[in-house]
Amino acid sequence: MQWITFVKKENVGKAEDKLRSDEIAAKQSIVIRDAKSLDIEKDGSFFLINGTEEGIEKCKELINEFVEEVDEKFLNKAKEKIEDEEEKAAEAFGGILG
Repeated sequence: MQWITFVKKENVGKAEDKLRSDEIAAKQSIVIRDAKSLDIEKDGSFFLINGTEEGIEKCKELINEFVEEVDEKFLNKAKEKIEDEEEKAAEAFGGILG
């Protein structure tokens, strides 16, 4: 299961701390990227979380107060760019080991 959301700049650290300090949430794959690094003119970061249904629900519950609603097109663009970055990093890593 996967979930992507946006958190304003001033709340990114708080949201990340909440996720990392929870036993269930910390076991999920959490990728945090600054919006501007993804060529998205927003002041904050996107959180892309992959995990179990229980884990995703726990993450949503933990950072709900920090989540800001953004247009679906921004979420889709961020998700696509993050996944591309992750894929390229995995390919590069594979090349090092190969």
